[in-house]
Amino acid sequence: MTAKSAEETATEEPEENKLPLMYYQIAPNILTFYQSTGRKIGYIVVQVQIVVRGQDDFDLIDLHLPLMQDALIDFFNRQDKKTIEDLTQRESLRQQATQRIAEVIQDEVGRNIVENVLFTQYVFQ
Repeated sequence: MTAKSAEETATEEPEENKLPLMYYQIAPNILTFYQSTGRKIGYIVVQVQIVVRGQDDFDLIDLHLPLMQDALIDFFNRQDKKTIEDLTQRESLRQQATQRIAEVIQDEVGRNIVENVLFTQYVFQ
């Protein structure tokens, strides 16, 4: 049994993992209202980047942009004030948004192409 170097291990990775990571910024930013108590209306603005591998997946994200925007608006619209404003919940929201986008894209293209979803700006009031 011999130990493999990092270079040898890297060359044995599947072909799809060799494609470069690409970041697709959803524009315009996601802007929606969220559930609040009383007569005040809360809103949130989130700048979202979707991480995919390779130009083909990047093009698929671009093609299905309106579907993803709708899914994200719906996702944030269903959150309550406490969840939106709680700093400790932000990572959980990001993971849930990643899962939601991955589901929507998988339903459309038949495979999961979303590596990650990043919030590069997160503003609420």
